[in-house]
Amino acid sequence: MKTLLIIGGAVDFASDFPELRVVARRLQNARWILGDDQSLWFLDAAGAVRVDAVLWRVGAIRPLAEHRHALELIRLAGLPCLNPAATLLRGFERLSMLAELREAGVPLIPFRAALGEGTLEALEPELPCVLKVGNWHGGIGKARLQSREAWLDARDLALTTNDYSTVEPYIGYRRDVRILTVGERLWAMERQSGEWKVNRGEARVQLIEPPEEIAHYTRRIANHLKADMLGVDWIETPDGEWKCLESNDVPGLAGWPSAVQQALVACVREKMR
Repeated sequence: MKTLLIIGGAVDFASDFPELRVVARRLQNARWILGDDQSLWFLDAAGAVRVDAVLWRVGAIRPLAEHRHALELIRLAGLPCLNPAATLLRGFERLSMLAELREAGVPLIPFRAALGEGTLEALEPELPCVLKVGNWHGGIGKARLQSREAWLDARDLALTTNDYSTVEPYIGYRRDVRILTVGERLWAMERQSGEWKVNRGEARVQLIEPPEEIAHYTRRIANHLKADMLGVDWIETPDGEWKCLESNDVPGLAGWPSAVQQALVACVREKMR
């Protein structure tokens, strides 16, 4: 019986793969061995597991160097992985994710980036603006700044992180929409919140028909990244233009119909044939 290793995630997939040995493990404290026969072993306090395929569900955490190393080992072993290890590596860091989106030719909010001592102080953004520091998820490390005093305070705090920052104009959007693609299928969810960050607090969500323009762009991004599964966040500006905020190669499943998980399971089975 082949072993499917599920790394991270809150969803129990064991009942979806009765033909496989499903082993769910966390990435923290993981150890790996790659043999000269390309066999890959995962080791932790629960024991050692020889891996035949991987479902990577490591989501909203700050990626560390050892996470990248693990993905490189999966890639070296040539194992089926969803998303492919090479795809996950391309979106591993926020700057690399933004570079991929730009190469894919999708409309982005214009931004400036600062890396290194003294660079952030050289930026004088128009206000209101959004400052994003480092490679955090779930709204962490992001602030909307509406006055010069707020900008200076946030800038000073960002300097203590010794990390890169991006600055972009704040756009009071009409709609916030996440498009989710799995295989050939596509879903869309509109999100509304009293907060400027829709992923903070209690957001109201509803499934909608995917707007044609951003459905097209989302498929373009997925094809560019060779992603089996991808979530892409969009906002519609007051002028009716769509702007891409980010892509997520390990999108969450909460709030989506059961057909999403079924499509994910079908993708894993197809890759393991």
